[in-house]
Amino acid sequence: MHRIFIDGGDPAVTVVQIGTPDLGDHSYAAIVGSRAVVIDPQRDIERMSAALGGVRLLAVFETHIHNDYVTGGHLLARHHGAEYVLPEGSGALLPHTEIANGQEWPISDGWAIRAVHTPGHTFQHMSYELVGPDGAAAVFSGGSMLVGAVGRSDLLGPEHTDTLAREQFRSVRHLADTLPGSAFVVPTHGAGSFCSASTVADLTSTIGLERGRNPALTEDDIDTFVRTQVAAYRLHPAYYTHMGPANLTGVEPIDLAPLLEIDPDELAGIDAEVVDLRSSAEWGASHIPGSLCIPARDDTAQYIGWVLPWNRDIVLVGSAEQVGQVRLQLARIGYDAVVGAVTDGLAAWRSGGRPLAAVRATDFAAVADASPGVLVDARDPVEYADGHLPGAIGMHVSRLAKEDPPGDPGDEVWLYCASGYRASVAAGFVARSGRIPVIVIDDWDDRGRPLADRMHVG
Repeated sequence: MHRIFIDGGDPAVTVVQIGTPDLGDHSYAAIVGSRAVVIDPQRDIERMSAALGGVRLLAVFETHIHNDYVTGGHLLARHHGAEYVLPEGSGALLPHTEIANGQEWPISDGWAIRAVHTPGHTFQHMSYELVGPDGAAAVFSGGSMLVGAVGRSDLLGPEHTDTLAREQFRSVRHLADTLPGSAFVVPTHGAGSFCSASTVADLTSTIGLERGRNPALTEDDIDTFVRTQVAAYRLHPAYYTHMGPANLTGVEPIDLAPLLEIDPDELAGIDAEVVDLRSSAEWGASHIPGSLCIPARDDTAQYIGWVLPWNRDIVLVGSAEQVGQVRLQLARIGYDAVVGAVTDGLAAWRSGGRPLAAVRATDFAAVADASPGVLVDARDPVEYADGHLPGAIGMHVSRLAKEDPPGDPGDEVWLYCASGYRASVAAGFVARSGRIPVIVIDDWDDRGRPLADRMHVG
């Protein structure tokens, strides 16, 4: 939790930022004295309720219909008896109040939220200025102006990308032209969000800082801006398709009731994917045959929602802590189909003498020595185009989840990415194709790229 104290005199004005690293997003509460408004809350609303403490919540605002997570806005508003406010024309089917461009929503003692239509990430996108007696002190910019970046404009389909990218350029410039340099920029999308069009680092910024580094402000030619932004777009998770509809109709509160502990005999009778959350090394050394390796970390749920059919029943394998962590991540994207867990470290599986599978791991140095017949780069096409090992075939991990790699059953397929994570995820699918996966668990920047340079020169 990060707090920004606004110099507004009396009453005290605070902006509370609650980060969700697994999605690269931030939610906000603007607290003025004993009253507050909230912007873009996640589905697990308890964090925001705790941050509010005893202040009265007046309204919950959404900057846009989110593409990367399931909102908890309507749940939070209902829980606190507050208004649920969406941009005009959002098309939402759940009860809400619309807000239009230029409309102000009073908070307390001369402070208000002012809506500013900033299309670009979506058509209806609104940014919300926190306005006090001395003018705008902050802007909740959602997926418009980000920290050293802008929100991407292709998530509504390729037919809208060019139009939205041009709107984004104009929207970010409008914010920069009309807000004081001291105003805080507090966006929803941050580091790790696939909704960002480029790398995002800092948690917050100011209008003054963005005037000197934001690509929509440092590039004067709109055509060049659009061309550069679109060329840098990476693939986004397949589960995004389901977020818009869920946020238009609303979802139920999160249910994290205790999971059924699955024993080996039960596992054989369950029609579910087995997702192993242990490290790549642990999975590679021994795992349940047919299980997928998607190690527990901040973005595990994004990859589960990317490579598996939506809300396919899954059994999670890992420690109780790993299972709890990933289950909450999944709930934040509306993936509620976790039907059980195996948290005993495969002890019951081993004690019954059941077979275990293994996958060999290696490093980049071994690639040059082995000269594998089939070498697959599981990174994003943008990363692949920026440099790859000679002879490597570019197949993003999400593609390998649906398509067999080159070669025949029984052939070795060597897999690499930037660290070994995506290669490990891909390995489970490659094994199902009858090929023999070999995972390169190594750092691309430190050892992969220098190897690629040497191999090209040689």
